[in-house]
Amino acid sequence: MKKIMMKLSVIVFCIVLASCGGGKESASSIAKKWCDLNGKAHKAEGAGKESAEAALKKYENEMEAKYKGDEAFMKEVEKEVEKCEDASEGR
Repeated sequence: MKKIMMKLSVIVFCIVLASCGGGKESASSIAKKWCDLNGKAHKAEGAGKESAEAALKKYENEMEAKYKGDEAFMKEVEKEVEKCEDASEGR
């Protein structure tokens, strides 16, 4: 169940990025920050976990607003996220 939720998070994140536009950061820098936030959310407990998950969701929303509509860039970010997601979760 946890793995499904994480994959769903990545998909949502990518969809968010697909619907964004404006000045671009690199796909790898976005993925690195996402993986850092994901790792913190994965490792945290209690109130810290809620806070870390909220920070991750906020970042996803910011990227969605910024890169709205750029599907090619979203796919690039998704590839970069896949490279670091397992490590961010300690796998």
